[in-house]
Amino acid sequence: MAKQKKTPDAYYIVRGDDLPEVFLKVMEVKRLLDQGRARSVNEAVKKVGISRSAYYKYRKSIRALKTIDQGAITAVLIVMEHLKRVAPLCFDTFFEAGAEILSFLQSPPVDGLVHVLVTYRTDGNTWPDDVLIYRLTQTRGVVHVQSLRQT
Repeated sequence: MAKQKKTPDAYYIVRGDDLPEVFLKVMEVKRLLDQGRARSVNEAVKKVGISRSAYYKYRKSIRALKTIDQGAITAVLIVMEHLKRVAPLCFDTFFEAGAEILSFLQSPPVDGLVHVLVTYRTDGNTWPDDVLIYRLTQTRGVVHVQSLRQT
């Protein structure tokens, strides 16, 4: 029998009790990290009883169905010059990407720079996070962009 080619965009819904144990443990690690019951991946994998390599191998392969429907939530820190149109240009980039901005927090200007923390949600119809971050770094007046955490 010929070996089937793997397609990264194929998704399947599988009952939890039919999944291999490693996938359930990866979900438990994610839950511990999201709830703050573990301070690091290392601490969470020790609590659950899987290796770090198993977690990193499967962490992007499994997601709870509700988070697939809702999309991933990501926080990004943007350091920008304190100029009139920089923040609106950044927000336009989020909107062009199809991301839903959940919250943003802006610091007062210090030495001509402003720090903006943006939390946003993406779904399957948005740009990949690395493309969004690249586009933000290319925005006039943006000094630095850093993705903080994705759930």
